[in-house]
Parts: sequence; structure tokens; C-alpha cells
Amino acid sequence: MKTKFATLAAFSMALSFAAVSQAAVLYTNNAGTPYVESYDTTTGSQIFGFAAGSNNGRGVVTVGDIVYTTNANNGFVGKYDRTTGASLGGFTIAGAGGISTISFDGDNFWTSDYAGSNKAYYVSPTGVILKTITLSESLGYYDGLEYFNGKLIANRFDGGYTGGNQYSVYDTNGNLLTKNFIDTTGHGNGTGIAYDGTNFYISDIFNRRATIWSGVDGSYLGALTLIGTANLIEDLSFDFEARVDTCRVNCNNVPEPASLALLGLGLAGLVAVRRRKTV
Repeated sequence: MKTKFATLAAFSMALSFAAVSQAAVLYTNNAGTPYVESYDTTTGSQIFGFAAGSNNGRGVVTVGDIVYTTNANNGFVGKYDRTTGASLGGFTIAGAGGISTISFDGDNFWTSDYAGSNKAYYVSPTGVILKTITLSESLGYYDGLEYFNGKLIANRFDGGYTGGNQYSVYDTNGNLLTKNFIDTTGHGNGTGIAYDGTNFYISDIFNRRATIWSGVDGSYLGALTLIGTANLIEDLSFDFEARVDTCRVNCNNVPEPASLALLGLGLAGLVAVRRRKTV
């Protein structure tokens, strides 16, 4: 009986850990020929990588088992299987001359214009533009945009051409909330940005690393060197199904009821084993 309880406890805990594992994986897309990679945020080691079409790679968004990518030359958003890299088609944003970064709010996408303006587009999963806003602190060809906790954060300019960059916070109508919430000056350049549910990760493109910034006050926390890449990392993403603010279905950040039940049985088993040993 003790062995059965111990086995059940180990199995249920494994399910619990599996439910949150995706939250620790950082996805990237490089500037140039698109190539998606993923990294362990604890070690910085590369997990996998696959080619994602052609043209000028820019944005990346991971939603569960699907990776979405953009490029700077047109409005096409590609879809790929997260584990195999197999193409799943995609959709075109009508009228978009080029897209840099892309984000997701749990229902629709936010994309940043890469055709010379400081606009951002709210786009349905079929490519229909639902809303267009202007980001006052951004310049033409800005290349960092992320949705988080009902707000947007965007950088000032294309960080691939200069040193530090500034990231301001807006509401989803484009109203400025906090100017220069993050300033990467002194900590490399700044292109794409991702939110892990707590903190922000920003691509330091030429140093092939991601700098880490507090989601509370925008302060610098450190850096994650991306081991095993020869690419210029442009955009970043965490799994939006592993984030509380954007998960709608199959939430990887919260165990499903069945997993919770098994976890409870497993913990009960551990308690029973412990009591048996002390009797």
C-alpha cells in the first residue's frame, strides 16, 4: 500500500509541474531569415529551433501548441506547430505593408506597424483589423510591443540600430499611462519584449541575450544569455496560455480539475506514508 501511495504522489506532482513548465520557456524569432527558437529561462540553453518561412523575420507569439510569426516585408502571419515546426498555414492582415512584433490578449492579436508609422493594430485571428491606435512615444519602425494585464508596452524606435531604448505603457486605446517605464540605456539595446506574468524580457539583439526588467517598477533585474544561437534575436514570447492575464482555454499555468484531484490524492498518500512510518 505504501508503494502505491508513493507512486500516486509522485505521478500527481509530475502532472502539477508539467502544468507550469511552459511558463519557463522563452520563444524567439530572429531578424533576417526567420528562425524560431526556444530557451530554458533557468539555464539559457536552447531547447529547439525551426525555420519559419522566408523574408525578414520579426515577431513571434506562442499560444499553447501554436507559434505565430511575422516578418517586416508584408502583413502575413505564419502559424507553426510548437513542437515540430510544421507549417499550419496562416493569415494576412489586409493593408499591412509590414509587421514587426506581435502580441496576444487571449482573444485577438496586437501587432506593430513596420511600414514607417507609430501605429498598432488590434487584429482578429483571421486577419481583420478591429482597431488602429497611435502610440505617441514611438517612432516609425518601432519594433517592440507587448500586451500585459490589460495594457500595452511599446519601445520608442528600432532598437537594432542604436544603444539603449525606452519602453512606455499605454492603455488599449493608445492613451499614454507611463512614459519610459523601462529604459535599457546602459544595458544593451532593446528590440522585442515579452512578459512572463511577472517581469519583462527584452531582446538585447547584438549580444544575443535577453535583459530582465521588473514588472512592478521597470527596474533592471539581470540578463539571460541565450546559449547555442547564432541568430540576431528580434522578438520574444512566452506562452500566452501559461499567463493568468491572457489564458482562456487549456491554461498551462493552472492545473485542470483532474490534475488537482490527483495532486490532492498524492499529497494524502504522502501523509499516509509518513503516518505509517511513525506508527
